[in-house]
Amino acid sequence: MLIVKRCGVDTLLLVSLISLLVGMILAFVGSIQLKMFGAQIFIAYIVGIAMVRVLSAVMTGIIMSGRIGASFAAEIGMMQANEEIDALKTLGVSPVEFLVIPRILAVVIMMPILTIYADLMGILGGFVISVGMLHLNPIEYLNRTQAAVKLSYVWVGLIHSFVFGVIVAVAGCLRGIKCERNASGVGIATTSAVVTGITGIVIATAIITFICQILGV
Repeated sequence: MLIVKRCGVDTLLLVSLISLLVGMILAFVGSIQLKMFGAQIFIAYIVGIAMVRVLSAVMTGIIMSGRIGASFAAEIGMMQANEEIDALKTLGVSPVEFLVIPRILAVVIMMPILTIYADLMGILGGFVISVGMLHLNPIEYLNRTQAAVKLSYVWVGLIHSFVFGVIVAVAGCLRGIKCERNASGVGIATTSAVVTGITGIVIATAIITFICQILGV
């Protein structure tokens, strides 16, 4: 439960800020092009589909990789350096069952929840810019968003988040377990966990997007 709190509640403020700003940026960029055609209302489609389908999961995954994945690698790396993992093995306790699996489960549980929250914050960011600065009708904007965002898009985003959660947690724990037993090794393991996590997220996004394109989702 402590790890769930760290992955969820303690990360909520950062996810809120990043998702809100990404939604605002999408609305700004979309308005520049759509204004040429007098079709600013379609900003609702751009922000809604982009956030729900991919961007919320990707941004949340990157935040979790930098915050949680690095934390896992540093914690387990220090345990490795202090021979605590060897002590667990001596006591007959599996380090994977005791240290790794709870962390993976915590991240996998919290990632979809954070992604849904990020979806809402991103749409809110687009709403604020569209209504406050572009003077679009708020009811029309919400109706367009509801029409644009299909349930299948939500499921695609949740699949992304589930995969990203596994990648982030496994990368952090794996780098921690393989850490060298010195301070430099802990630093290298922490950096490697973040790099591995973000690289894995980008590759997984490409693969899932390609599969969804083939399936016509």
